[in-house]
Amino acid sequence: MIEHHGWQAPAYFTSGDGEVAHIRASGGLADLSWTLKFDLKGRGLQQPVGAGPEASWWVVGRLHGLITCEPTAGDLVRERLEQIQIALAEPSLPPPLYVTDVSSVYAHLLLAGPRSREVLNKLTSLNLSDTSMENLACAQASLAHVHATILRKDSTGIPAYQLLVSREYGESVWESVLHAGHEFNIVPFGLEAQRTLQG
Repeated sequence: MIEHHGWQAPAYFTSGDGEVAHIRASGGLADLSWTLKFDLKGRGLQQPVGAGPEASWWVVGRLHGLITCEPTAGDLVRERLEQIQIALAEPSLPPPLYVTDVSSVYAHLLLAGPRSREVLNKLTSLNLSDTSMENLACAQASLAHVHATILRKDSTGIPAYQLLVSREYGESVWESVLHAGHEFNIVPFGLEAQRTLQG
């Protein structure tokens, strides 16, 4: 275990290189709950917000978005969002953008590997085909009987899904994903493997 942005996180469960090889062959599950998450709502989202290269922008619904980023990019993302609020502000209208830091609201899991879609198909009725949920797509659905936001963000050519669930269900969903992935040899992996996969 090591400290990572104020969180205690596993560097590895077996070995970093071994976990990477396992993920590339079948798949693995990691905890990304230390990732920053900003929920955005308002008329300022009529066009996607320019979150910058340090962050990922997700369209959740009409005038509803989500930004995820590394904790090191948090101040820069907050500054950009403030600039957007100022630039789009009109005295006679409500604020153009309501920003809520929901980082502590969600458990944030990462399921990666060529068998990841097969695992998720056992836990949700969401259509996960490439045509329905392509890379960088976002969807909301029931996952292991829990409401979840599912973000697809492939890593170095490996299919990868980020799973956001209310934090009180985090452990339950973690166990459900590992149970569903047992037949596909899905294993937990730590920060060393995550960093390798990110390139």
